[in-house]
Amino acid sequence: IYSTTNVISDKAAVDAHYYAGVVYDYFKNKFNRSGIDGNNMAMKSSVHYLKNWVNAQWTGTQMMYGDGDGVKATALSGSLDVVGHEMTHGVDQYEANLTYRDQSGALNESLSDSFGTFIEFYAQPSKADWLLGEDVWTPNTPGDALRSMANPTLYGQPDNMKNYVYTSDDNGGVHTNSGIPNKACYLTATNPSVGVQKAEQIYYRALCNYLTSSSTFHDARLALAQSAEDLYGANSSEYNAVISAWDSVGVN
Repeated sequence: IYSTTNVISDKAAVDAHYYAGVVYDYFKNKFNRSGIDGNNMAMKSSVHYLKNWVNAQWTGTQMMYGDGDGVKATALSGSLDVVGHEMTHGVDQYEANLTYRDQSGALNESLSDSFGTFIEFYAQPSKADWLLGEDVWTPNTPGDALRSMANPTLYGQPDNMKNYVYTSDDNGGVHTNSGIPNKACYLTATNPSVGVQKAEQIYYRALCNYLTSSSTFHDARLALAQSAEDLYGANSSEYNAVISAWDSVGVN
């Protein structure tokens, strides 16, 4: 972010810059990870992308944020969990590199939602919740959000494999079917034996050590269970919580 004076009045740019720093600190403090690639690559953010663009994205090299249209959303960089979501796509690119289609693509989206939420609990604990994008979504509708991890069906996502959506749209429904692993993450992290701080360790270990580009939901269950076992022991309450969560969403 650059200004010829000491005053920077572009809120979208300030938010993108500040929240990128928060996300960097999260990964460094929690996992000793130095930036998106683990080697302190430059964190580039562009704001005001296109006109009234209601979206944000990781391009493979940087983050891009639209300004929204003022009705469906305001500037997307104004939500920490959105910034965390996009930057986690970058982390995934340098780790599991989940193929962006079908179940692996839905896992890609879900992991970004999960870490976007974990980051919110880390940096904004007094307002943290299991909603995504609530700070910028439909500004005229209080309490609304883009997605809910606690109740994916609120926003048209399935929360169980029996309702998995088979489609060719959106790379096989990656933004739809992510509701299933999202619900599993919510159930894991809210289990009294786990909590957010243990859940994020389990999820990060799975992302960096066990998930691969072609991982399915079943593979994610196995990866997360193995990570819980590595960290907390075989047949530990944390391990059993992971198994229970994935059982609950119909992934065996």
